[in-house]
Formats: sequence, structure tokens, C-alpha cells
Amino acid sequence: METLKPKCVYQEERWTRSLITIDNLPDNFEHLKVNNHSKIRNMLGFAVKSFENSNHLVCSASGPSVNKAVTCAEILKRQMPELKQVTGIGYRNVRMIKDEMIDGKVSQTITTRRLPSIHILLSKNHLHPSLPGYQGADKVSDHVNRPVSSRTFEKNDYRGTKEG
Repeated sequence: METLKPKCVYQEERWTRSLITIDNLPDNFEHLKVNNHSKIRNMLGFAVKSFENSNHLVCSASGPSVNKAVTCAEILKRQMPELKQVTGIGYRNVRMIKDEMIDGKVSQTITTRRLPSIHILLSKNHLHPSLPGYQGADKVSDHVNRPVSSRTFEKNDYRGTKEG
């Protein structure tokens, strides 16, 4: 008898300008597309190089890679305190095509899912503060003079631990 190994193919919508949910998007910007396999160090290298050529960078991610995009944007804002940020959230469609063996016949099942997505515009130029999701530039003094907690925690201070 012939056996069919189940096959599953994912088809994601390509990132296009129309999918980016940021109002008044600049005409020329670099686009950083973040996925599950992206490494933060590689993304930061691309972002720093792109700011040499352009004043705008958009980080786009969907599903489980949203955390990486946010982390990358926060690290960049730490390294370049003059950056302004506008954040937009939306959805991205992903089709899952699965081949299954049912009653000896190959059947194809197609499922469409909507994954949450995020788009973070980082800009050296002035952005209008009334834009939804706007965050102004940080002052360098905010990072330098940030108070550090002097309290130390003991093992018994944590809740939920039970020693018998």
C-alpha cells in the first residue's frame, strides 16, 4: 500500500505598502521584515545601515515574531535617542494548505487565518504628534539619570514558592 506523508504549506501575504497600517507614511523608507528566524543582531545591523541612507525605517512583523520587532525598535531607540516612533497594528492573512489521505484519496484542505501584525515607523525627521501611536524622541538625560532600585529581594519575598 502507498502511504502519503502529510504535507502542509504556508502562504503568507507579502508585505506591501497597503498592508502597513500607519497614517501619512513617508514616500521613501527602508522596510525591515521580521520573521521567526530573524536574529536581533542581524536586524540591528540592517537598521543602522539603513539609517545611513534613509531617514525612515519600518519594522513589520506578524504572529510570534511581533516580540522581536518590538525588541529591535526599543534597542534602536536606546542607541539613537533622537528617533521618533509611530506604531500601527493590523492583521495579515496566512493560508495553510494541507494534503491529507482520506479513504485512500488525497484531499487538500485550505485554511485561512488572520495573524496580528505590527508596523513600527522609526524616523529621524519630525513626525506629527497627533498621529495615532506616536511616541516622541527620548531625552538622553532620561537614560543617564534613571533611578536604580536599591531594594534587594530575599528568597521568601517571592509569592508562590512553597518550601516544605
